[in-house]
Amino acid sequence: MKTLVVLLLAVASIPVSAQEINLADQRSNWSIGVAAFEGRNLSPENVYLTRSFPLLLRERLEAIPEHYFNEAEVRAYRKRIILNERQRLAKAVSADRRARDELFFITDSVQEKEAVYEQRITANLASIRKLRELDPESIAFPRSKPLRFISGADGQLVFDKEVLSPFQLAKQQDLDVLLWGRFEEVQGFLYFEITLFNAILGEPVFTYSDATPPAELYERFDELIVELATVLWGRDWSSLTVQTVPPGASVWVDEVFRGRTPLSIPYLLPGSKEMRVEVPEYQPVLRTIELSPYTEEIQRITLIPQAREALTLDSNPSGAAIYRGSEWLGTTPLSVEKPEELSRFLLRREGYLDFPLYAYPTIEQSVTADLLPESLDPAEIQKRRRDELYRAFGAFALSLPFPLFFGGYRSDYQAVGADISGWTFAYVGTFAVSSSLFVNLVVRVIRYLQAADRKA
Repeated sequence: MKTLVVLLLAVASIPVSAQEINLADQRSNWSIGVAAFEGRNLSPENVYLTRSFPLLLRERLEAIPEHYFNEAEVRAYRKRIILNERQRLAKAVSADRRARDELFFITDSVQEKEAVYEQRITANLASIRKLRELDPESIAFPRSKPLRFISGADGQLVFDKEVLSPFQLAKQQDLDVLLWGRFEEVQGFLYFEITLFNAILGEPVFTYSDATPPAELYERFDELIVELATVLWGRDWSSLTVQTVPPGASVWVDEVFRGRTPLSIPYLLPGSKEMRVEVPEYQPVLRTIELSPYTEEIQRITLIPQAREALTLDSNPSGAAIYRGSEWLGTTPLSVEKPEELSRFLLRREGYLDFPLYAYPTIEQSVTADLLPESLDPAEIQKRRRDELYRAFGAFALSLPFPLFFGGYRSDYQAVGADISGWTFAYVGTFAVSSSLFVNLVVRVIRYLQAADRKA
């Protein structure tokens, strides 16, 4: 039993060869930190620059969504992946050797345990040798990663530590790159240096220095941001601004939703882009735009409302004025846009009673209103429509038993296998009569409601 356990431990602890291990980058972001600037001989009114200037740099650079790697960076990262794996295996070998040496002070099962450690040490050393021969080009690495700014202690946006060694600070904070610099005041001028240190390459990838009067410091800021953004982005970049009438339109660029107008996208790869702009009740806009490097493309778009289905309003006699609320629309016959929800129109003609007309999305495309002369008493009209409603309801109620009666007999005769053609004809005929009487009832209800509304 002990031998079986030892063998299982040995097999489980032997790592696979470098070709079988998927040595791929496990970091999901490209991290950057910003350190407070060093200040030398600064007057009291300029000391604030050591923190405010790097904070402003971070605020402007946070709009960069990702970093694109160049060939030198990809090679360095692949080599770092191999080196990290070798270091991990080397630590495992050292730990196993210490544990093996400690077995000399143990008397029980020394040989079995020593065999386990020897097998692990041998397997790890073999893996280290294979890693030394592994071609870095065989390791998968992405062309870009999301850019993420790392905060300092207690949530501070910049690191307060003095940068004596950018490599050590980047290693301590687990950063890919570190942005730092210094200010020095000389004879009324501010001399400043800014450095972007790449911890993987082990060298600065950007340096900027200048001297300026304090009042003109921020005039150099935009120029500095452009150069820094180019390094952090890793490619040529373009900006896109979209303005629409009306505002609030949704914008897609290459089928990726970017936001709502007015919209400014500061960093995009130059080239041809497919842009789609949409807003409810307006026709969508599709455009192919060309973005040039280091320029801002401004798209001003006036959206066209979608054409609605027409509704023709007429009256008998024609020439009636049409109102929607207090708005006069014209005289009948008149074509208007079919409403998207229930709407009330009023038809008014001299010598005739006002006619309220209700329109809804599914109404027919043409509606004609029969106007009644003013000589008719509205109360009498309402009474007449009420009587018509009662008669329509009575006729419909009286017709209901017949299809039920013939339908029941039809089912009974069908159950015994008798001829049901006669009963079927009677059932279909009486059902059609009841249906038409129901439609007549609905019409009478609508006419009665119109008469009641007119009286009000």
